[in-house]
Amino acid sequence: MRTIIKTLLPLLLVGLLAACNATRTSPTPSGDGAGQTAETQYQEPDYYLDFDDIMIPKEISYINDESYKLDNTKFRAAIMKFKGRVEILELVQYFLNNMAKDNWKLVSNNKAATVHVLNFEKFNKSCVIQINDSFATSTTTIFAVEVKDGELKGK
Repeated sequence: MRTIIKTLLPLLLVGLLAACNATRTSPTPSGDGAGQTAETQYQEPDYYLDFDDIMIPKEISYINDESYKLDNTKFRAAIMKFKGRVEILELVQYFLNNMAKDNWKLVSNNKAATVHVLNFEKFNKSCVIQINDSFATSTTTIFAVEVKDGELKGK
């Protein structure tokens, strides 16, 4: 019985060591030693939702039940709500940078105790982004309106 244990124990140890080496990732070709797999290198991109010029960061999730959309021949409007665990100042800076990239003009940037309100305009569009800071998550509400014929006509 002792000879069987003496024989199996080294084999078991060699097997465990081989299994440990097999689970290690090799360093990346750049030589930085990060050892990232293909799955950790892939990142979900930011996206556009109802308006093709208001980019939404992937870190906040769309709340369909609290959002509203209206589209008719004269204008298109949306109230889009999002929640997520993000740094508020980074989220504000994200919207300032990306709205400028999509040719929005910043009209006002207001901050109260726990609320940031950003107001943007374009030729036939207006957008207000309200970011409410709370303990665990932030709520972002985007109010966007696009006048389809370029101007409202009173009749």
